[in-house]
Amino acid sequence: MQRRINEIEEEEEEDEDYGRTSLETVPESPFEGTSGTVSLSGEDDVYVGVGKGDSSMVALRWALDNLIPSSSSTLVFLIHVFPETHFIPYPLGRIAREQASEEQLEAFMSQEREKRRTLLSKFLQACSASKVKVETVLVESDSVAKAIQDLITILNIKKLVLGIDKSNAKKAKLLKGNSVAEQIVRSSAAETCEVKVICQGKKIEIEKPVTERTPSKPSIQLQPEKDQSNDPFGWVCFSKPKTTS
Repeated sequence: MQRRINEIEEEEEEDEDYGRTSLETVPESPFEGTSGTVSLSGEDDVYVGVGKGDSSMVALRWALDNLIPSSSSTLVFLIHVFPETHFIPYPLGRIAREQASEEQLEAFMSQEREKRRTLLSKFLQACSASKVKVETVLVESDSVAKAIQDLITILNIKKLVLGIDKSNAKKAKLLKGNSVAEQIVRSSAAETCEVKVICQGKKIEIEKPVTERTPSKPSIQLQPEKDQSNDPFGWVCFSKPKTTS
């Protein structure tokens, strides 16, 4: 199945309030920004995976308390992976994306964007309260773990913080779980990135099985499409490399 374009959203600091730019103003277009590129991650930048679970906020607060020095210029990136759109709601059930009209699709996508803004607002507010500069990274993918693994390689991420709930943490200790945190820690991408897993406010260790891993090639690639006028938000597209038959 062909993967649709993945999106990266970067939120920059406005004035002296870190992370206070209203999410209501965030555009979701293929590419907007002043640079036309995404810089590779700085050594001190911290990436935090966020989602609907409570463990995401716990992980972010741990990162703010333990990885961000006072009066630091460290930048926090919030990574949020959301599922690809294959179907949209319809009065009698749902219809395939390809069968929907342009108006139906745009109405549904607009609703989904608003849900993401609402979800991310609490994480941005937490960073703002801690006086930390923050940007958001949005990736559309049906595999959260694989998308984050690809980002580690593409953006040269060196510090990543992930949350895990108590139930999955117990399974991880027994090597019987398959949570996002476990998949990433046990992937080849983790060999170049310091991944910290947080459960109930404490850092835990996830054992890596003694197996030989072959590094996988990222399934998404950096592909800036166009550069538009100055805007506090920059977007970069990630798309699946085209293959020739």
